[in-house]
Amino acid sequence: MKFLSKKISKPSFSLILLSSLLYSLANNATPAVGQSAKTKPTIKAASTDSNYNLGIQAYQQGRYKDASRFMYDAIVKDKAGANAWLYMGNAQYAAGNKQQALDTYQRIKTGFPGTAQGQTAAQYIERFSGAAAGTTGATDAAPKVTLEPVLPPAKVLKDLRSRITIVRPVIGHDPVSPRTIAAVNACFDKIPAKVQAILHKNNIKFVITPTMIDKYPEGAYQTVRGYDGGTSKSCPGLFDGDTIVLAQSTVDENTDVVKRASSADDLEDTFLHETGHALDACLDQFSCSKEYRHNYYLDIAHVPDSVAPKFSYYLQKSDTGQIESCAELTSILLGNEHSQVAELTTYFPNTVTYIKKKLGISK
Repeated sequence: MKFLSKKISKPSFSLILLSSLLYSLANNATPAVGQSAKTKPTIKAASTDSNYNLGIQAYQQGRYKDASRFMYDAIVKDKAGANAWLYMGNAQYAAGNKQQALDTYQRIKTGFPGTAQGQTAAQYIERFSGAAAGTTGATDAAPKVTLEPVLPPAKVLKDLRSRITIVRPVIGHDPVSPRTIAAVNACFDKIPAKVQAILHKNNIKFVITPTMIDKYPEGAYQTVRGYDGGTSKSCPGLFDGDTIVLAQSTVDENTDVVKRASSADDLEDTFLHETGHALDACLDQFSCSKEYRHNYYLDIAHVPDSVAPKFSYYLQKSDTGQIESCAELTSILLGNEHSQVAELTTYFPNTVTYIKKKLGISK
């Protein structure tokens, strides 16, 4: 069992109904914003031939119709975020499809409130609506877009590893060993590039500590939810705010003896589970969304009574059950190979499918 994560605070976004997207696709129109409520849009890391990058190239070369088409595909097929929407609107306007562009800007303004892209779209609506009404000072030139660079996957991976910090022992415990550091570094290779991009974009950090109470001394006296009365002494890992914290060892609750350092497999298990919590937080705790809850309850209703006690931690009729099941199922999708993998994926098929769609992974 793992320590329950804390949420990352995110800006609020409007939920656009799925029917809007289906209508748009059916009519070959601008797709609807596919963001869950309060979800912060993220830029996907992409290869050089991705729809998003092809759209940027076409836009920079003045091939605005091609740019609009590539960005449309990036949004619909690759789940690209607000930057792709803004590029598409600008390309539509520069290609002469001004009303279509205004519709796209309105969707950006509505779907990404509080973001730079949403504010820019609002400015364009005001400017170009004024142009239609004959206001002076408007221009038909293609608007400029200022975006963060799309980093290649190798750069993203290097940056993620550079965010690891090591906690020094403060109560006489052994320091974090090179073996543990190497094992944690190897865990990053399990994570698909799209998932790495989400962690990178949301500035997720990583900490390795000798024991959890070296990082959080006060935790030795505080009961951890989900640990049956245990404290942070027993905790191998947690997600705290924007940081994944991994403990090299746990501490015996009764004797305070530091146990043997976790194996590379155990460290990977914990790393991937806490990464599940981190991704959940990056996407504004989607495990507590109506969509997740619907799929989760469909699944737990069919878990046989004979195996339910084995998965009781993931079957709690509360947000805790949803949050922990999301983290564990995500860890499996990222490559966790512990003994319960087959059973969990068997009994949570709808939830697994939903998580795959949310993370944009196909495994």
